[in-house]
Parts: sequence; structure tokens; C-alpha cells
Amino acid sequence: MMRGAGKITMVVGGLPVLAAWIAGISGLPEAQRPITNVLAEFLAVLLLVLGWRFRRGRLVIAALAVALANFLSRGPLADPSSEVGLATLSFFLPITLALLSLLPEQPITGPTILLLAAIVVLQAVLVGQVAGLVPSEAGNSLVRSIGELLTSPDFSRLVFLIAGAFIALAFAARRTTFEGSLLWVIVAASIALLSWRGPHAATLGFTAAQLVLLTGLVEDSYRLAYHDELTGLPGRRALEEALRTLNGDYTIAMADVDHFKRFNDRHGHAAGDQALRMVATELQKVGGGGKAYRYGGEEFAIVFPGTKPSGAADPLENVREAIANRRFALRGPNRPRKKPDPPRKQSRSPKLINVSVSIGFAGPSARAVGTEAVLQAADRALYRAKSKGRNRVVRYGVRSA
Repeated sequence: MMRGAGKITMVVGGLPVLAAWIAGISGLPEAQRPITNVLAEFLAVLLLVLGWRFRRGRLVIAALAVALANFLSRGPLADPSSEVGLATLSFFLPITLALLSLLPEQPITGPTILLLAAIVVLQAVLVGQVAGLVPSEAGNSLVRSIGELLTSPDFSRLVFLIAGAFIALAFAARRTTFEGSLLWVIVAASIALLSWRGPHAATLGFTAAQLVLLTGLVEDSYRLAYHDELTGLPGRRALEEALRTLNGDYTIAMADVDHFKRFNDRHGHAAGDQALRMVATELQKVGGGGKAYRYGGEEFAIVFPGTKPSGAADPLENVREAIANRRFALRGPNRPRKKPDPPRKQSRSPKLINVSVSIGFAGPSARAVGTEAVLQAADRALYRAKSKGRNRVVRYGVRSA
């Protein structure tokens, strides 16, 4: 899943978990319980299908683990004497979720995911087998000791706490949607299992966990469709959506990195990606109410809703100048993405380089009616900027030296 995502999931994901907790402690009316049972089964199937469709191996395993936990809570664990089974599930489920947070994304048919799926199913079978076991009646002293340890409330809380800490660390390191989802999933699972109030309350918790996983998948799919992964800017589809909302006064600008092919040939594609990220960072700071988009390749678009071209000229000139004046160090093949603490000593000074952009912009006029025509006019002004020497801003329909 995409890096830098998870903000929506972290905020919205808490809502179903909170609702499940409130409904669980207040007691869900008997008439509503069949609805929640069907909803949990529907979400389980939906998540498994979507996880397979979008090739999210970790999501499939998480959805499978939660679905089996819900199945067990309404089956073998519904018996009041299933204390050992409940404790065993409270041990296996958080460990499985923590393991998923530490793994990189895997294809569904990969050996790791298939092995995990088999392990999760075997865990469910084991939980079902030991559900009726009573530790004090076990003949083997070792089995009795293990049963007493598992059924200790403090032990179960410790397992959930450690697993939650691992997931939180993974989210802090990766900032991806899936780890953000798992944080709420483990909270929902702890509500379902640690404060056992019967199978129906547990189903509410597991249903909330499934809703969080679905929210994370939706957010990730949205970012894939509307955001550019390399630069973090909204992408072409997001630009098309923004253009459809424009009316009245507005300005559209097109920006292009000068001599980008030559830059790539000289410094390599990794350096080219670094340059594009730097340009995107500066374009995000454009004033005048403008918003930057990745148009494609080394091209960017900037939209100024409610701003005439005369009002966009200075912000565009300022951002062009900021890009031209910003020098950055080329990232070496062994240079970490984040600054180490403490900083490593450099054997030699890094190579500082800079790039420039050419910008063309336009607004609605008699010769450019409609957003598509304005976009094309901005593109023609961009090529005028390039033909006049690059590293400059040109307004469509205005002669410049």
C-alpha cells in the first residue's frame, strides 16, 4: 500500500470501533443481531474478494484471521466453558496481526502468504479443539500449566499490548494505510476478546475490524487513482476532477522541467526522480491559492480557482525563482533517504546541482473558452517560454521579450 497514506483511516477507523464498543457494553437488541451477523459474513467475503482482486496478500490474511475469529466466537467459543479456547485465540490473533505489520506487501500466490493462510487456518482448528478444555482437569501438568498461563487476563493483555506496539512502530516507520488499519483492528479485537461479553458483542468488534480494513483499502485505492506516488502530488485524474469544477475567473498554468531528458542521461533516472520530487515540493508552496498536480512525466499543472491570470503571475514567478535557486545534493547509491542520527561523516562533499522550470499560464478568454481550451492555451504559452530560452514564465496572449 502507498507510503504516506493512512490519515483518513486513522481518523475514520476509530468510529466503527467506538460504535462497536458502545453497542457491546449497552447490549445490542436481539432483533438487530441477525443483521450484524450477516454484515460480518458479507464483509468477510467482500474483503477476501477485494484483497484477491487488488493483489493485497497481507489484507487477505488479516481478513481471513478476523473472519475465522468471528466464526469461532459464534461457534466453539460461545460455550461458557471455552475459556482456554478464548485465551488461545487471544494469543494467536494479535501475534498474526503484528507479524503482518512487519512483513512487506506480498503477492497472494506467494509462498509466504500461502504459508500464513495455512497457519491461520490451523490456528482456528486448534482453537476449536481446545475450546472445551478445562486447565484444572487436564491430566498432564505441562498442559495444565500452559492452560493456566493462557487464561491469565494479564498475559492476554500483555500479548495484545506487545503486538499493538509492534504495529505502531511499523506504522511510524512506513506510514502506509495497511499498518494504520491494523492499529484499529487490534483495538477492535481486544474489545471483542479481552472484555468478553458473549458472541454477539464479539461479532460487533470483529465487524468493526472488517470495516476498518475496508476503509483502508478504499483510501489506498483512492490515492492510487488520484495521487502520484513519486511526488505525492494529486495526479492527472484529480486534475480532471478539479477542472470540471472551475467556473468564472480561474487560471491554469503548465510547468515543465527544463532539459529533463539531458538531466536523466547525465545523472541517471534515480537523480531524475529526486529532481521531480524537489520540484513538486516547491510547487506545493505556490501562493495565490494555486494547487499543483502531476500532469505526467516532467510536466506539472497548477490551478488557481477564482484567480485571474494577472493575480497568478507573481506566485508563478516566485515559485519559478525558488526552484531555480534551490540547489540539492544528488543522492548517492548508498545514501539513506533519512538523515542518520548522529549524521555520518562524508568522505567528500556531495555534488550540488539545480534544475529550472519553464511555465506557461492562461485564463478564459475569447480565444480560450472552457477549461480544455485554457489548458491548451497554457501549454502553448509553456512552449513559448521554452523557445525563448527556458527558466521563465510566459502568459498566453501577452508578448514578452
